[in-house]
Amino acid sequence: MRVHTLGDGEPALVVVVGQHGDESCGERAMERLLADEDLELTGAVTFVVANERAAELEQRFVDEDLNRAYPGDPEAASHEARLASELLDAVGDRAVLDLHSTVSTEEPFALYQRLTSRSRQLLERTGLDRAVDIRTEPGGLTQHVDGVAVECGYKGSEAAVDNAERVLRNVLAAYDVVAGEAAISEPTVFEVAERVDGAGYEFLGENFVVVPAGEPFARRGEEELTREKPFYPVLMSTDGYDESVGFTAQLRGPLSTVPDDE
Repeated sequence: MRVHTLGDGEPALVVVVGQHGDESCGERAMERLLADEDLELTGAVTFVVANERAAELEQRFVDEDLNRAYPGDPEAASHEARLASELLDAVGDRAVLDLHSTVSTEEPFALYQRLTSRSRQLLERTGLDRAVDIRTEPGGLTQHVDGVAVECGYKGSEAAVDNAERVLRNVLAAYDVVAGEAAISEPTVFEVAERVDGAGYEFLGENFVVVPAGEPFARRGEEELTREKPFYPVLMSTDGYDESVGFTAQLRGPLSTVPDDE
C-alpha cells in the first residue's frame, strides 16, 4: 500500500484507488492529476494506492477480495485482510472516495453503504446522476467509513480512466482542494434488494432499466430467471462475477428524499 498527500494542511478527504489489482482506472486518473503542471492547489488530499501486490500480479486480488475483507485483521494470514486493517488506519475518520471499474455498464455511478451527512455530501459532489445503496453486501470499505465508491465504466477502457479523472477533479474542486468549478448533483437512488446467485447465465437486460414482473432477465440453456415483482438490475452482466449474475434493486427516488441513517 502506498500513501501520498498532495497539498498543504489537513487533507479534506482520502481518495482510494486500486483496491482491485485488475482495475487501473483510479490510479491512472490520479497519475494524470499529479502530472498536470497547471493544477492549482488550494487545499490537500490524501491518495491511497491500495492493493499494489495484486496489481503487480495483474489479478483482482491475492488471497481474497479486498473490498469484502473489511475491517480486516492485522494478524491474518490473508494479504487482503491485513491490508484492510492497514488501510482503515490510514483513512482514519476522513471521508473517502473509492474509485473502481466494472464489466456491467459504461456510464459511471456511485455506491454507498452508510448514508450520513458526510457521505451524502460526497455523493452530491461526485456530480453523478445515479447512486446505489449496496449495504446488503458485507465487508466493503464504505461500510466502515463515511465514503462513496464510484464505478467509473468498463474495466480496462480509456473511457473509465476519463470518467475517473472527471469525477476526481469534480470532487477535489467541490472540496476546495483544487481551483475550479464543481458540478453538484442530486443523484437518483437505487436500493439493492437481492444478490442473484448462479454461474453461466447470459444477462438479457440493461442495468438501471426496469425489468417487468415475469420477464426473463437471465438465461442458461433452457433455464430462464424471472422475478415476481419489477426490479432494476444493478451490476448485472454475463461474466462479471464467478458465482453471481449481479443484483436486483428498487428505485428509492432523489437523494434528497432519502433520510440519513439513524
